[in-house]
Amino acid sequence: MTEPSSPVLSSLPSSALPSTPSTLSLDLIVTCADGLEAPLQTELTSFGITSEIKSTGRLSVIGTLRDLYTICLWSRVASRVLMLIKRKNINTEYDVAEQLYGLAKSVNWTEQFNLEQTFAIRLSVDKRVAVSQQFAMLRIKDAIADTFNEAFDSRPNVDSKNPDFAIFATVNDKQAELYLDLSGTSLHRRGYRVAMTEAPLKENLAAALLYSAGWHQRNKDNTPVYNALIDPMCGSGTFIIEALLMHCDYAVGIDKAAHQFGFYAWGHHDETLWQAMIDEAQTRFREALAIAVEQPDTLPLILGFDADHGAIIATEKNLIAAGLQDLLPLLDIETRALDKLSQTLQSMVKDGRLSNPLVITNPPYGERLGDEDFIRPLYQAVGLVLQDSFAGSGINPMLGILAANVEQVDILPIKEPQTLRCHNGAITVYFRYGRLIAGQTDNLVSRFEKREIDSAEAQDFINRLQKNLTRLRKQANKESVSNLRVYDADLPDFKVAIDLYGDYVHVQEYAPPKTIPPETAKKRFNLALMGIREVLDVNREQVFIKTRARQSGNEQYSKQGGSEKRGKFYVAREDDAYFYVNFTDYLDTGLFIDHRNMRMRIKANSRGKSVLNLFAYTCTASVHTALAGAKKVTSVDLSQNYLDWGKQNFVLNGLDINQRKYEFVAADIFEWIKDNTEQFDIIFIDPPTFSNSKKFQGTFDVQRDHAALINRAMNRLTTDGVLYFSNNFTRFELDEQLTERYNVTDITHQTIGFDFNVKKPIHQSFEIRHL
Repeated sequence: MTEPSSPVLSSLPSSALPSTPSTLSLDLIVTCADGLEAPLQTELTSFGITSEIKSTGRLSVIGTLRDLYTICLWSRVASRVLMLIKRKNINTEYDVAEQLYGLAKSVNWTEQFNLEQTFAIRLSVDKRVAVSQQFAMLRIKDAIADTFNEAFDSRPNVDSKNPDFAIFATVNDKQAELYLDLSGTSLHRRGYRVAMTEAPLKENLAAALLYSAGWHQRNKDNTPVYNALIDPMCGSGTFIIEALLMHCDYAVGIDKAAHQFGFYAWGHHDETLWQAMIDEAQTRFREALAIAVEQPDTLPLILGFDADHGAIIATEKNLIAAGLQDLLPLLDIETRALDKLSQTLQSMVKDGRLSNPLVITNPPYGERLGDEDFIRPLYQAVGLVLQDSFAGSGINPMLGILAANVEQVDILPIKEPQTLRCHNGAITVYFRYGRLIAGQTDNLVSRFEKREIDSAEAQDFINRLQKNLTRLRKQANKESVSNLRVYDADLPDFKVAIDLYGDYVHVQEYAPPKTIPPETAKKRFNLALMGIREVLDVNREQVFIKTRARQSGNEQYSKQGGSEKRGKFYVAREDDAYFYVNFTDYLDTGLFIDHRNMRMRIKANSRGKSVLNLFAYTCTASVHTALAGAKKVTSVDLSQNYLDWGKQNFVLNGLDINQRKYEFVAADIFEWIKDNTEQFDIIFIDPPTFSNSKKFQGTFDVQRDHAALINRAMNRLTTDGVLYFSNNFTRFELDEQLTERYNVTDITHQTIGFDFNVKKPIHQSFEIRHL
């Protein structure tokens, strides 16, 4: 086997070494964490250093001594800088350990260091090579010791913890290489991490992701490309600190300059050049920091929020430890949950303070949030909050977000997204980044335009549907309503209910009477579907169909078809809240649109109040009260599945379900009210007409049992509180004893929406207070 030539400084005899350090040509390998090769190359390019990605975690650089010092002093992404000493082809059919001994023995180690200096060996072995790693390292050490023994009859000592020289060897199935570790300790370590939160972000990873998103870029006038950085879940502030250090020209290697770099004991180290570069770096940081403090307009707007106050304290401590305490008064670092972000950003957009922001964050993708079922809603919430914040502004911020699974970031509304697979410690993570897609401000009802549609067999239905939409569109736009009923069996031959949910159509076919032949009913229903698609200009994927028959027991809450697999969740917006709706699995979608006005009524009165939602279903009313600033929200339902759906609705709106003020209780309503002694300012009860229950002869009947239910609930109502009671039983009559015992007001007409017939109310509602 022939040994390839290698233009490396260390293999040259001392007499052949260049006379001045500036002419040295070093064959370097710059390492980084897996997945960060492209960001590291971007960084090196910004230093004026040309590199080539050789393999996972390894970039090749042919550079000068100044380039070496630049990487060690300035790189925020690199892990180590290794200088090639020698390489050799190997044959794995022979003794690999002895071939490594021969490679090491061919180097004149007496030219690299002396007897008084210590050394250590590290070895990386490819899994395809059958060799004992410990024995192979021992043979390399033996070769170095033999070289010194032959020259001086003595050998230097091994110091595995703090060696003067760290020698790094690699071997794969084709080649072995020897390197000198000139960086010494890992370059990724920073000195500012004095306070941490759970699952902290690695500093070098944060810097790499900032490079990927272009935070380092400048305009032609040398102003930053981004005028703001926003981290809505900042944790201990790693993104914020790395971004500020980058902006303020801080050389992260200064943290280690007083300690042992690998090149300090190296015979070719130029102390004069090194010290001059350190002095220059310190001056650049002081001057950049002074400019930022004295001219705040030159500093990008920095917004760091977190729902956990402890995280904000940790961020401030780390900022001080990073030497950025003078910037603290200029930064907006606040305890704020995601649900409060939109109003903050909207105000800043209106003031022109967010012309081109970078939104970058590391959400609690399982380490802090806990249950995986709530991770997808969290990521969807981030996208929705940002779309709301910048809607209509013409601003499409750059969004970068980390996730433990690539499916989690697939939900993000990003145009031409790019994905970087990397690692945060031992966790594989995915960084998705790109420009935010602007949020939609229209929906099916707002886009509707009446047009000529000819259909001999369905003309009456088409005309009626267009007439309804024309009448409803103006009011829907005025009240910003996108979920509404547009047709409800208006014509005897077309017995369907049509509800719009944003861009989707939910069609319910009422079971025809036995006097109508099945083929006739089927034909009419198909004609109605055709008319719906024509009138609303929708495709088949936007229309969902169900048959609604009279239900008994809990059937309306049971899976349609009996399948345990959950169908797709779609997002519906109501006022400033978002809800998951399911058009396929259950008879109802998860959002009762006929109670829209009732939810708005409760919301308007809930700020600073304690709210109890009984028969909470998917917790839609609870979400509204939480967004309105309720002091406490308790949701009780017998079904844990629906409560979990409700929790997802909370997370979808950026509400932190781990806060104590949000409580979700799976229990029998009557048992829970009897045992609970807490008092509430607002109680909302919207029971089913009929269902199974542990009490009341094994069933619950709203007409029979509502008085007992309300009496028990009134025991939990504060003296000046209000109980809202509603139900959909068409022949319901309120028990007269309730009107004698309490102050009862019928508010049915006030809670019937403009899309329902107030003369034939779909529900009855009452406001009940203590006398």
